[in-house]
Amino acid sequence: MERDALVRVAATGGYGTVYSVEEGVCEVALIDPQAEEDFLSVPQAMVEPLERAYPESMGELAGRLALLHLRVSCGAAAGGGFEAFVGRTEDDALELWWAEGNHRARRVSHLEGGQASALASALRGLDLEPWEHGGGAPARPGGWHWSLECAGASMGASGFGHDGAPEGLRDVVEALAGMGLPLIWDDEGPHLA
Repeated sequence: MERDALVRVAATGGYGTVYSVEEGVCEVALIDPQAEEDFLSVPQAMVEPLERAYPESMGELAGRLALLHLRVSCGAAAGGGFEAFVGRTEDDALELWWAEGNHRARRVSHLEGGQASALASALRGLDLEPWEHGGGAPARPGGWHWSLECAGASMGASGFGHDGAPEGLRDVVEALAGMGLPLIWDDEGPHLA
């Protein structure tokens, strides 16, 4: 199992990315706005790697979205960033969570039909494959940095970058803004409105 692989963690029923694997134990960075701890160590057998979602399979992932996590940091100020989570609940609803700066994420709302459709449409056009191991310009103190993970239909896609974005990321940010989050995308990239 590779570092940064997107996985489902049986112990939590949630998702995470592999941080390290040593002697059959995986340390997983959890992708969960409600998690008490950021990392969890579990036997490798309790971690299920997700099949990689390529651009042509993003429609299927979007149609059965289980999790989306977008983190953006802007400039050198820690308070200038944000995180947005969309996750499927046990009753099959999608809910939106939001955090600004270093604050803990809070539940904002359940997605309504039109909001879920707009997000699914944006995800269908998202191409993270070239950004899976990073991309964009070299990191710089005044720039913006992003990471995104999404999972659904037993598949996952992830990527990260600096001062540049993959095809479709702007549409994802605009779909999130359409849900009432205080976001805009301009010449400086995505940031708080």
